Amino acid sequence: MVISKQPRVSGSYQARRANKLRLPAWQALRDSVKIIAMSIKGERSLLRKLLCALLAIACLSICGLTQTDEQEANRNKTSLDERLGTDDGAAFAILFGANMHGNLDTCNCTYPRGGLARRVGFVEAFKKKFKDTPVIQVEGGFLFYGSGGYPAIDLQNEQVALAYSRWPVDVINLGRDDMGQAKKLFAREGMNERIQSLPMIKNVISANGVFGPESSPPPAYVIKEVSGPRIYDGKKKLKIGFVGVAAPHSPGAGLRDATVTNMFEAATRAILKARRECDVLVVIAHCELEPALKLAAENLDVDVVIAADSGGIYNQRRVGNTIVVSAAPGNIREGDLRVYLDKDGHVTFKALSTDLDDKVPSDPAAAAFVEAARADRERLR
Repeated sequence: MVISKQPRVSGSYQARRANKLRLPAWQALRDSVKIIAMSIKGERSLLRKLLCALLAIACLSICGLTQTDEQEANRNKTSLDERLGTDDGAAFAILFGANMHGNLDTCNCTYPRGGLARRVGFVEAFKKKFKDTPVIQVEGGFLFYGSGGYPAIDLQNEQVALAYSRWPVDVINLGRDDMGQAKKLFAREGMNERIQSLPMIKNVISANGVFGPESSPPPAYVIKEVSGPRIYDGKKKLKIGFVGVAAPHSPGAGLRDATVTNMFEAATRAILKARRECDVLVVIAHCELEPALKLAAENLDVDVVIAADSGGIYNQRRVGNTIVVSAAPGNIREGDLRVYLDKDGHVTFKALSTDLDDKVPSDPAAAAFVEAARADRERLR
Protein backbone atom coordinates (compact mmCIF):
# COMPACT_ATOMS: atom_id res chain seq x y z
CA MET A 1 0.00 0.00 0.00
CA VAL A 2 1.37 3.37 -1.02
CA ILE A 3 0.48 6.34 1.08
CA SER A 4 0.45 9.60 -0.81
CA LYS A 5 1.23 12.61 1.32
CA GLN A 6 -0.63 15.76 0.32
CA PRO A 7 0.49 19.19 1.43
CA ARG A 8 -1.32 20.46 4.47
CA VAL A 9 -3.72 23.33 3.67
CA SER A 10 -5.59 25.45 6.16
CA GLY A 11 -9.25 24.56 6.58
CA SER A 12 -10.66 27.99 5.68
CA TYR A 13 -8.64 28.14 2.46
CA GLN A 14 -9.68 24.59 1.58
CA ALA A 15 -13.32 25.43 2.16
CA ARG A 16 -13.08 28.57 0.06
CA ARG A 17 -11.42 26.58 -2.70
CA ALA A 18 -14.04 23.79 -2.57
CA ASN A 19 -17.04 26.09 -2.41
CA LYS A 20 -15.48 28.76 -4.61
CA LEU A 21 -16.52 31.35 -2.04
CA ARG A 22 -15.80 34.96 -2.89
CA LEU A 23 -14.07 37.00 -0.20
CA PRO A 24 -15.67 40.14 1.05
CA ALA A 25 -14.34 43.25 -0.66
CA TRP A 26 -12.52 44.52 2.42
CA GLN A 27 -10.76 41.17 2.94
CA ALA A 28 -9.85 40.85 -0.75
CA LEU A 29 -8.38 44.36 -0.64
CA ARG A 30 -6.40 43.54 2.52
CA ASP A 31 -4.96 40.34 1.00
CA SER A 32 -4.16 42.18 -2.22
CA VAL A 33 -2.23 44.87 -0.33
CA LYS A 34 -0.30 42.15 1.57
CA ILE A 35 0.62 40.40 -1.67
CA ILE A 36 1.77 43.65 -3.28
CA ALA A 37 3.78 44.58 -0.18
CA MET A 38 5.39 41.16 -0.06
CA SER A 39 6.19 41.38 -3.78
CA ILE A 40 7.76 44.82 -3.41
CA LYS A 41 9.73 43.66 -0.36
CA GLY A 42 10.99 40.60 -2.24
CA GLU A 43 11.98 42.68 -5.26
CA ARG A 44 13.82 45.15 -3.02
CA SER A 45 15.70 42.27 -1.35
CA LEU A 46 16.62 40.76 -4.72
CA LEU A 47 17.68 44.16 -6.03
CA ARG A 48 19.82 44.75 -2.93
CA LYS A 49 21.59 41.39 -3.42
CA LEU A 50 22.13 42.12 -7.10
CA LEU A 51 23.63 45.53 -6.35
CA CYS A 52 25.92 44.03 -3.69
CA ALA A 53 27.13 41.38 -6.13
CA LEU A 54 27.81 44.01 -8.82
CA LEU A 55 29.66 46.17 -6.29
CA ALA A 56 31.81 43.20 -5.21
CA ILE A 57 32.68 42.37 -8.82
CA ALA A 58 33.59 46.01 -9.48
CA CYS A 59 35.84 46.11 -6.39
CA LEU A 60 37.60 42.90 -7.37
CA SER A 61 38.11 44.20 -10.90
CA ILE A 62 39.55 47.49 -9.63
CA CYS A 63 41.85 45.63 -7.18
CA GLY A 64 42.95 43.29 -9.94
CA LEU A 65 43.71 46.18 -12.28
CA THR A 66 45.55 48.04 -9.51
CA GLN A 67 47.57 44.98 -8.60
CA THR A 68 48.41 44.33 -12.26
CA ASP A 69 49.46 47.95 -12.70
CA GLU A 70 51.68 47.74 -9.59
CA GLN A 71 53.24 44.48 -10.78
CA GLU A 72 53.88 45.97 -14.21
CA ALA A 73 55.38 49.10 -12.63
CA ASN A 74 57.68 47.03 -10.40
CA ARG A 75 58.71 44.70 -13.20
CA ASN A 76 62.35 44.98 -14.15
CA LYS A 77 62.35 46.32 -17.70
CA THR A 78 66.10 46.82 -18.03
CA SER A 79 67.92 44.73 -20.60
CA LEU A 80 70.24 41.91 -19.62
CA ASP A 81 73.19 43.95 -20.87
CA GLU A 82 72.26 46.78 -18.48
CA ARG A 83 71.83 44.37 -15.57
CA LEU A 84 75.22 42.77 -16.16
CA GLY A 85 76.86 46.19 -15.97
CA THR A 86 80.27 47.17 -17.20
CA ASP A 87 83.43 45.12 -17.08
CA ASP A 88 85.08 46.19 -13.82
CA GLY A 89 88.02 43.81 -13.90
CA ALA A 90 86.71 40.65 -12.21
CA ALA A 91 89.35 37.90 -12.28
CA PHE A 92 86.68 35.19 -12.48
CA ALA A 93 83.02 34.65 -11.62
CA ILE A 94 80.97 31.97 -9.92
CA LEU A 95 77.50 31.74 -11.49
CA PHE A 96 75.14 29.75 -9.32
CA GLY A 97 71.55 28.63 -9.03
CA ALA A 98 69.55 26.05 -7.07
CA ASN A 99 66.18 24.46 -6.41
CA MET A 100 65.18 23.46 -9.91
CA HIS A 101 62.99 20.70 -8.38
CA GLY A 102 63.22 18.72 -11.61
CA ASN A 103 61.58 21.55 -13.58
CA LEU A 104 63.52 22.35 -16.73
CA ASP A 105 60.84 24.79 -17.85
CA THR A 106 60.06 28.30 -16.59
CA CYS A 107 58.14 28.69 -13.35
CA ASN A 108 54.34 29.00 -13.31
CA CYS A 109 54.54 32.61 -12.10
CA THR A 110 52.88 35.91 -12.97
CA TYR A 111 56.00 36.59 -14.99
CA PRO A 112 57.54 33.21 -15.93
CA ARG A 113 61.17 33.01 -14.90
CA GLY A 114 63.95 30.47 -14.63
CA GLY A 115 64.28 27.32 -16.65
CA LEU A 116 67.16 25.56 -18.37
CA ALA A 117 67.06 27.56 -21.62
CA ARG A 118 67.31 30.94 -19.89
CA ARG A 119 69.96 29.74 -17.49
CA VAL A 120 72.10 28.57 -20.41
CA GLY A 121 71.32 31.80 -22.27
CA PHE A 122 72.42 33.88 -19.28
CA VAL A 123 75.75 32.07 -18.98
CA GLU A 124 76.45 32.45 -22.69
CA ALA A 125 75.59 36.17 -22.58
CA PHE A 126 77.88 36.62 -19.58
CA LYS A 127 80.79 34.89 -21.29
CA LYS A 128 80.26 36.90 -24.46
CA LYS A 129 80.29 40.22 -22.62
CA PHE A 130 83.10 39.49 -20.16
CA LYS A 131 85.61 37.66 -22.31
CA ASP A 132 88.46 38.12 -19.81
CA THR A 133 86.44 36.74 -16.87
CA PRO A 134 86.38 32.93 -16.77
CA VAL A 135 83.28 31.33 -15.27
CA ILE A 136 82.67 28.46 -12.86
CA GLN A 137 79.06 27.27 -12.85
CA VAL A 138 77.58 25.92 -9.61
CA GLU A 139 74.35 24.05 -8.80
CA GLY A 140 73.42 24.48 -5.15
CA GLY A 141 71.12 21.48 -4.76
CA PHE A 142 67.57 20.14 -5.11
CA LEU A 143 67.95 19.74 -8.85
CA PHE A 144 65.92 16.51 -8.95
CA TYR A 145 62.22 15.99 -8.30
CA GLY A 146 62.40 14.11 -5.02
CA SER A 147 63.21 10.43 -4.84
CA GLY A 148 61.12 9.25 -7.77
CA GLY A 149 59.44 5.86 -7.75
CA TYR A 150 56.85 6.79 -10.37
CA PRO A 151 57.52 6.46 -14.12
CA ALA A 152 56.84 10.14 -14.88
CA ILE A 153 59.05 11.35 -12.02
CA ASP A 154 61.83 8.91 -12.88
CA LEU A 155 61.75 10.18 -16.46
CA GLN A 156 61.82 13.77 -15.24
CA ASN A 157 64.90 13.11 -13.10
CA GLU A 158 66.62 11.34 -16.00
CA GLN A 159 65.94 14.38 -18.17
CA VAL A 160 67.59 16.66 -15.60
CA ALA A 161 70.70 14.44 -15.56
CA LEU A 162 70.78 14.49 -19.37
CA ALA A 163 70.41 18.28 -19.43
CA TYR A 164 73.23 18.78 -16.91
CA SER A 165 75.41 16.49 -19.02
CA ARG A 166 74.69 18.26 -22.31
CA TRP A 167 75.05 21.75 -20.77
CA PRO A 168 77.61 20.99 -18.07
CA VAL A 169 77.63 22.60 -14.65
CA ASP A 170 81.10 22.55 -13.13
CA VAL A 171 80.09 21.78 -9.53
CA ILE A 172 76.84 20.08 -8.49
CA ASN A 173 75.98 19.92 -4.80
CA LEU A 174 73.32 17.47 -3.64
CA GLY A 175 70.41 18.66 -1.54
CA ARG A 176 68.80 16.33 0.94
CA ASP A 177 65.96 15.54 -1.49
CA ASP A 178 68.42 14.67 -4.24
CA MET A 179 69.80 11.68 -2.35
CA GLY A 180 67.29 9.14 -3.64
CA GLN A 181 68.14 9.82 -7.28
CA ALA A 182 71.83 10.16 -6.43
CA LYS A 183 71.92 6.63 -5.05
CA LYS A 184 70.78 5.38 -8.46
CA LEU A 185 73.41 7.44 -10.25
CA PHE A 186 76.20 6.29 -7.91
CA ALA A 187 75.29 2.60 -7.72
CA ARG A 188 78.47 0.55 -8.21
CA GLU A 189 76.82 -1.70 -10.75
CA GLY A 190 77.01 -0.09 -14.20
CA MET A 191 78.86 2.98 -12.88
CA ASN A 192 81.35 3.25 -15.76
CA GLU A 193 78.61 3.03 -18.37
CA ARG A 194 76.54 5.73 -16.61
CA ILE A 195 79.50 8.10 -16.45
CA GLN A 196 79.94 7.71 -20.21
CA SER A 197 76.30 8.59 -20.89
CA LEU A 198 75.91 11.06 -18.00
CA PRO A 199 79.23 12.89 -17.47
CA MET A 200 77.53 15.24 -14.98
CA ILE A 201 78.10 12.47 -12.40
CA LYS A 202 81.78 13.45 -12.27
CA ASN A 203 80.88 16.97 -11.08
CA VAL A 204 78.71 15.95 -8.10
CA ILE A 205 79.89 16.51 -4.51
CA SER A 206 78.40 15.70 -1.11
CA ALA A 207 80.22 15.72 2.23
CA ASN A 208 77.31 14.42 4.30
CA GLY A 209 75.14 12.30 2.01
CA VAL A 210 74.57 8.75 3.28
CA PHE A 211 75.38 6.09 0.66
CA GLY A 212 75.34 2.36 1.36
CA PRO A 213 77.94 -0.26 0.42
CA GLU A 214 76.21 -0.81 -2.93
CA SER A 215 77.13 2.76 -3.93
CA SER A 216 80.33 4.51 -4.91
CA PRO A 217 79.66 7.88 -3.21
CA PRO A 218 80.65 11.27 -4.64
CA PRO A 219 83.58 13.16 -3.11
CA ALA A 220 83.09 15.60 -0.25
CA TYR A 221 84.81 18.38 -2.16
CA VAL A 222 86.36 19.21 -5.51
CA ILE A 223 89.14 21.54 -6.64
CA LYS A 224 88.64 23.52 -9.85
CA GLU A 225 91.42 25.43 -11.59
CA VAL A 226 90.83 28.70 -13.42
CA SER A 227 93.16 30.80 -15.51
CA GLY A 228 92.82 34.10 -17.29
CA PRO A 229 94.55 37.38 -18.12
CA ARG A 230 93.57 38.84 -14.74
CA ILE A 231 94.86 35.90 -12.73
CA TYR A 232 98.57 36.46 -12.16
CA ASP A 233 98.76 38.01 -15.66
CA GLY A 234 97.80 34.66 -17.15
CA LYS A 235 101.00 33.02 -15.90
CA LYS A 236 99.48 30.92 -13.12
CA LYS A 237 96.25 29.12 -12.36
CA LEU A 238 94.06 29.74 -9.36
CA LYS A 239 92.69 26.78 -7.41
CA ILE A 240 89.10 27.07 -6.18
CA GLY A 241 87.83 24.51 -3.66
CA PHE A 242 84.15 23.61 -3.31
CA VAL A 243 82.72 21.68 -0.34
CA GLY A 244 79.13 20.44 -0.60
CA VAL A 245 76.71 19.80 2.28
CA ALA A 246 72.96 19.54 2.78
CA ALA A 247 70.73 20.27 5.76
CA PRO A 248 68.50 17.43 7.01
CA HIS A 249 64.75 17.38 7.29
CA SER A 250 63.33 17.66 10.79
CA PRO A 251 61.17 14.53 11.24
CA GLY A 252 60.28 15.33 14.86
CA ALA A 253 61.45 15.04 18.44
CA GLY A 254 63.74 12.08 19.10
CA LEU A 255 64.08 11.29 15.40
CA ARG A 256 66.77 12.11 12.88
CA ASP A 257 67.06 12.23 9.11
CA ALA A 258 68.99 9.13 8.05
CA THR A 259 69.55 10.48 4.55
CA VAL A 260 72.35 12.86 5.59
CA THR A 261 74.79 13.06 8.49
CA ASN A 262 75.46 16.10 10.68
CA MET A 263 76.05 18.96 8.27
CA PHE A 264 78.35 21.01 10.52
CA GLU A 265 80.63 18.14 11.49
CA ALA A 266 80.89 16.89 7.90
CA ALA A 267 81.59 20.39 6.60
CA THR A 268 84.41 21.00 9.08
CA ARG A 269 86.13 17.70 8.20
CA ALA A 270 85.98 18.45 4.48
CA ILE A 271 87.02 22.10 4.92
CA LEU A 272 90.19 21.14 6.83
CA LYS A 273 91.27 18.94 3.91
CA ALA A 274 90.19 21.20 1.06
CA ARG A 275 91.73 24.33 2.53
CA ARG A 276 95.24 22.87 2.14
CA GLU A 277 94.66 22.29 -1.59
CA CYS A 278 93.13 25.56 -2.78
CA ASP A 279 93.54 29.33 -2.94
CA VAL A 280 89.85 30.19 -2.54
CA LEU A 281 87.41 27.98 -0.61
CA VAL A 282 83.64 27.95 -1.17
CA VAL A 283 81.09 25.96 0.85
CA ILE A 284 77.88 25.16 -1.02
CA ALA A 285 75.29 24.46 1.65
CA HIS A 286 71.76 23.48 0.69
CA CYS A 287 70.30 25.03 3.83
CA GLU A 288 68.57 28.15 5.09
CA LEU A 289 70.37 31.39 5.87
CA GLU A 290 70.83 30.90 9.63
CA PRO A 291 72.63 27.53 9.35
CA ALA A 292 74.77 29.04 6.57
CA LEU A 293 75.80 31.87 8.90
CA LYS A 294 76.63 29.29 11.56
CA LEU A 295 78.80 27.37 9.07
CA ALA A 296 80.69 30.60 8.36
CA ALA A 297 81.15 31.34 12.05
CA GLU A 298 82.47 27.84 12.80
CA ASN A 299 84.87 27.73 9.82
CA LEU A 300 86.78 30.99 9.62
CA ASP A 301 89.08 29.70 6.86
CA VAL A 302 86.19 29.64 4.38
CA ASP A 303 86.00 32.50 1.89
CA VAL A 304 82.40 32.07 0.69
CA VAL A 305 79.29 30.22 1.87
CA ILE A 306 76.41 29.83 -0.58
CA ALA A 307 73.10 29.36 1.25
CA ALA A 308 71.33 27.40 -1.46
CA ASP A 309 67.96 26.99 0.29
CA SER A 310 67.57 30.34 2.02
CA GLY A 311 64.01 30.87 0.76
CA GLY A 312 64.73 34.33 -0.61
CA ILE A 313 67.29 36.74 -1.99
CA TYR A 314 69.26 38.51 0.70
CA ASN A 315 72.10 41.00 0.62
CA GLN A 316 75.44 39.35 1.15
CA ARG A 317 76.39 38.95 4.81
CA ARG A 318 79.84 38.96 6.31
CA VAL A 319 80.98 36.73 9.16
CA GLY A 320 84.59 37.58 9.93
CA ASN A 321 86.33 37.37 6.57
CA THR A 322 83.68 35.05 5.10
CA ILE A 323 80.85 36.31 2.93
CA VAL A 324 77.50 34.52 2.81
CA VAL A 325 75.33 34.76 -0.30
CA SER A 326 71.99 33.12 -1.10
CA ALA A 327 70.57 31.30 -4.10
CA ALA A 328 67.11 32.12 -5.40
CA PRO A 329 64.17 29.83 -4.61
CA GLY A 330 62.82 27.89 -7.57
CA ASN A 331 65.81 28.64 -9.80
CA ILE A 332 64.15 31.92 -10.86
CA ARG A 333 67.39 33.92 -10.66
CA GLU A 334 71.04 33.36 -11.45
CA GLY A 335 73.51 34.22 -8.72
CA ASP A 336 76.56 36.11 -9.94
CA LEU A 337 79.55 36.22 -7.58
CA ARG A 338 82.43 38.19 -9.06
CA VAL A 339 85.90 37.65 -7.64
CA TYR A 340 88.67 40.23 -7.83
CA LEU A 341 92.35 39.49 -7.36
CA ASP A 342 94.95 42.13 -6.49
CA LYS A 343 98.67 41.94 -7.27
CA ASP A 344 99.39 40.39 -3.87
CA GLY A 345 96.89 37.57 -4.41
CA HIS A 346 94.20 38.94 -2.07
CA VAL A 347 90.62 38.32 -3.17
CA THR A 348 87.50 40.47 -2.81
CA PHE A 349 83.94 39.74 -3.89
CA LYS A 350 80.84 41.37 -5.31
CA ALA A 351 77.52 39.49 -5.26
CA LEU A 352 74.73 40.10 -7.77
CA SER A 353 71.51 38.29 -8.64
CA THR A 354 69.70 38.51 -11.98
CA ASP A 355 66.10 37.60 -12.81
CA LEU A 356 65.87 34.89 -15.45
CA ASP A 357 62.89 36.63 -17.07
CA ASP A 358 61.98 37.35 -20.68
CA LYS A 359 64.84 39.85 -20.98
CA VAL A 360 67.26 36.91 -20.76
CA PRO A 361 67.70 35.17 -24.12
CA SER A 362 66.73 31.50 -24.21
CA ASP A 363 69.30 29.20 -25.73
CA PRO A 364 67.54 27.67 -28.79
CA ALA A 365 69.01 24.18 -28.39
CA ALA A 366 68.18 24.08 -24.67
CA ALA A 367 64.65 25.35 -25.38
CA ALA A 368 64.15 22.58 -27.94
CA PHE A 369 65.43 20.03 -25.42
CA VAL A 370 62.94 21.26 -22.79
CA GLU A 371 60.05 21.12 -25.27
CA ALA A 372 60.94 17.58 -26.34
CA ALA A 373 61.30 16.51 -22.69
CA ARG A 374 57.86 17.91 -21.91
CA ALA A 375 56.35 16.01 -24.84
CA ASP A 376 57.98 12.76 -23.65
CA ARG A 377 56.45 13.19 -20.20
CA GLU A 378 53.03 13.93 -21.65
CA ARG A 379 53.15 10.74 -23.73
CA LEU A 380 54.04 8.75 -20.64
CA ARG A 381 51.02 10.09 -18.80
